Amino acid sequence: MLREHRLRAGLTQEGLAERAGVSTHAISTLESGKRQPRPSSVTRLATAFELDPAQREQLIAAARRGVGRSSDPAVRVDGEEALPVAAVVPRMLPFAAPDFTGRSGEVDHLVALAADQDGLPGGTVVISAIDGMAGVGKTTLAVQVCHALAERFPDGQLFVDLHGFTPGKTPLDPSAALAVLLRAVGVGDDRIPSTVEERAQSWRSELAYRRVLLVLDNAVDAAQVRPLIPAGRGSLVLVTSRRRMPALAGATALSLAVLGQDEAVELFTRIVGPERVAGHPQELAEIVTACGLLPLAIRIAAARLAHRPAWTPVHLLARLRRQHRPLTELSVQDQSVDAAFAMSYHALAPEQRRLFALAALHPGDAFTVDAFAALTDLPPADAEDLLDELHDHHLLTEHLPGRFTFHDLIRQFAVERLAEDVTEADREAASDRLLTWYLHTSAAASRVLNPSRRHVCLDSSEQAWRVLDFPGYDDALAWLETEGTNLLAAAAQATRTGRHEIGWKLPITMWDLFHSRSQFEGRVDCNESALVSARALGDLEATAWVLNILSGAYQAADRQAEAADCLLQALEIRSRLGDVHGQASCLINLGYVHIELGRAAEAVGMLERALGIFRDTGRRSGEAAAHTNLGEAHMRLGNLATALDHHREALTIHLEVSDQFRIGRERANLAEILCRLGRLDEAAEQATLAHAANRDSGNRLDEAIALNILGQVHAADGRRSLAEQNWRHAHAILTDLGSPRAAEVGARLGTPG
Repeated sequence: MLREHRLRAGLTQEGLAERAGVSTHAISTLESGKRQPRPSSVTRLATAFELDPAQREQLIAAARRGVGRSSDPAVRVDGEEALPVAAVVPRMLPFAAPDFTGRSGEVDHLVALAADQDGLPGGTVVISAIDGMAGVGKTTLAVQVCHALAERFPDGQLFVDLHGFTPGKTPLDPSAALAVLLRAVGVGDDRIPSTVEERAQSWRSELAYRRVLLVLDNAVDAAQVRPLIPAGRGSLVLVTSRRRMPALAGATALSLAVLGQDEAVELFTRIVGPERVAGHPQELAEIVTACGLLPLAIRIAAARLAHRPAWTPVHLLARLRRQHRPLTELSVQDQSVDAAFAMSYHALAPEQRRLFALAALHPGDAFTVDAFAALTDLPPADAEDLLDELHDHHLLTEHLPGRFTFHDLIRQFAVERLAEDVTEADREAASDRLLTWYLHTSAAASRVLNPSRRHVCLDSSEQAWRVLDFPGYDDALAWLETEGTNLLAAAAQATRTGRHEIGWKLPITMWDLFHSRSQFEGRVDCNESALVSARALGDLEATAWVLNILSGAYQAADRQAEAADCLLQALEIRSRLGDVHGQASCLINLGYVHIELGRAAEAVGMLERALGIFRDTGRRSGEAAAHTNLGEAHMRLGNLATALDHHREALTIHLEVSDQFRIGRERANLAEILCRLGRLDEAAEQATLAHAANRDSGNRLDEAIALNILGQVHAADGRRSLAEQNWRHAHAILTDLGSPRAAEVGARLGTPG
């Protein structure tokens, strides 16, 4: 208080000494906290500061604290008797790890909190709640920062392990923790009250005029922490916990993530020594990756290497890779990654533990509340509450709003718990629910995107799988694109686990996604896996379905010969089944492949045969598709007038049925033919209409194609600047979609790729 009043008054020690009539040495000694002043000195100092009555009483009360509690003899300072300070100054900080690495941003943040205290009201306590998953280095960071800040808190540094997640320990209740803290500041057992409320009051009173640094480590929740917060002037409290603490009022949250790759490598190197890892940069990078960049795992792996002189980084990496249970390798003496995770796991309620383990069944990288609800058979609201709880415990990560994922090592832990703590029947039922939910939801999106095409039949007798409702094209496509990798993983899991009905149908429902993202990674593998399921069922119709979509995947991958072979097989099956519509569909697709193979003349015969079938059976959508491909074939053959007629017929049909998806595409086809015919005004009109229709329907691929053609029309009309504007827009869309057509447009702009 003396130092704060002096600084607030803008006085040096010499200036205060002159004003108060107390020696400079005496003031220096009193500010150091080594001695307690005589009352007469306090009176002179209060007068020198011109304190108001309340401030004067606070200063006098602070000087009186502890008088009579010490048996130390009085000493004299500059001729004036001064009593020894009775208050204990605790120095309880644990050992700071000499190999502490990285965390510069977090360290700066915590140091800044301490620095900011000088501008806060005198009674303000600054609280920072440091949370993070087990083994991420919360305590190490807190201790490191506290050692750096210790000198700013001359009244003491306290550290209490609250045992919130300590193996074999019961969390320390607030009453016991307060007793520890009171003893640490010199309160004898005979003066420690019996109730938690009285102890909390005594604790706040003891720290009312002290500036301390308090670390409450390993807290279980905010309720455990609240009674321990002091009310002293300018104290800093750091709380560490595996749980987030939104209920701790006034606390600044700091969620600690795993280390960056470079920091992880540096930590490993500092522990084992640079000479042990020299010449092994690749192995070192893979070791820390296998440790999930988790500091505890890295420390354990490094310690194992450091204490095995015969080992090399290559040997350690091999051990990490070949372990049937990788977490068992990350254990040394009393430290274990598995045990650290287990404490977080057992802090959950039994049903929460079961549902956490079930989450390991999800085949993808990240999952939503709705997917988790289907997996666990919970209402979405309950599923969201549980995910929030797991997130608060740092057992799940939420990288994007509403999308949850595991840290790699926690996923391994969850897989082990799944095998040991959940029955096989529960596992199978959960997988059935999840995969069926993905199938039905993907099918719902597909029907919104392309209502006129043929869709697979799903078993409506299944329970309502809480299938998502897609209000429009954009919503359906956005869901498919966002969930695309999960859908691929779900389809693969269905085939792998013998759920072949889902295994072949799910890729069929993804056709519209594959069409809009023709280069979608994993498309070929997904459809080949679907073929395995269809053939495993011995279902000829399913096999024909899958061969048809697999041909599209091969076409997108520029494997035209394999695409043609798939369609010939599908055509043969449809013929055996007597499915004339199926045969016509195969012929349309086979005709298009022949066009791409440079055999447009052969394609015309196939396409006219398909057109005849669809005309005879009244399938107008089939007729339109045949006209579209015939228009493409005749354009390749140079029969532009005939091509124009076919595209006009196709557009007429699409307009009849209001198929907005295909109207935009067909207008783009017309624009291209009209441009080639030199009818530029008509071409510009159709291209403009095509662009608008495709943009409105969300068909980005054909929107880009329309822009490309519009650019060609403007270029032919001598408006190069306007042409390039359209091409740049088209190129951006095609590049974003990963379409090979981006190269064609880029060539027009002189842009590689």
